[in-house]
Amino acid sequence: MSVELADVAVTVAAAVAGFVAAPYAGRAIRDTPPDPEDDPPPVPRVGPWLERRKLLAPLLAVVAAGVAARTGAHPVAAAHVVAAIGLVTLSVIDLDLFLLPKRIVWPTVGAIAALLVIAAAVDGDAVALKRAALCGLGGFGALLVLHIISPNGMGFGDVRLAGLIGLDLGWLGVEQVVFGIFAGFVFAATVGIALLVSRRRKTKDAVPFGPFLALGTLFILFGGDVLLGIARH
Repeated sequence: MSVELADVAVTVAAAVAGFVAAPYAGRAIRDTPPDPEDDPPPVPRVGPWLERRKLLAPLLAVVAAGVAARTGAHPVAAAHVVAAIGLVTLSVIDLDLFLLPKRIVWPTVGAIAALLVIAAAVDGDAVALKRAALCGLGGFGALLVLHIISPNGMGFGDVRLAGLIGLDLGWLGVEQVVFGIFAGFVFAATVGIALLVSRRRKTKDAVPFGPFLALGTLFILFGGDVLLGIARH
């Protein structure tokens, strides 16, 4: 099989994986309960909206296929696709409930780690695997510091999510991790300012940070690091 055909096959397989994962992602979104300490409890809007319009499966398929197309026929493509599907699912939950449930984060981390180990074995790239593990710890540690400094501004769910992001982007390089997380902050600040200017939010209103971290990660996985002039290892 030629390289071009292999890339197409991987992209198609990723799209199929997105469709196959959609029922499980939808169930995870529906079955995540609100935080009992929330008063009043948030009313889910994004998840039900996607479900009514049957958009979750196409969304996951497009995101998974886009990530796979950028990665190409490389053993690490599976890890990136799993990360992308997990990030979209977690983003919907966070937008609805201000939660990043560990019952979803940790299994996703475990799946990514296992797929990276397989990719390293197939590709013979132990250096990338080691870098991914260290970046996972680094991402977790960096946001843990922010959580300790300002627990109300940075939830522990975001800390766990940064570990997931560091692990996956760490395969590509340290710079990708830094810029992926930094892009999340930039996207959050941009949207936050826009909401304040439009008076749709007040300064004291909370905005979930997880979706912006996910967006920054997807930006890198879709090739944003190339636009920034960062070389992939």
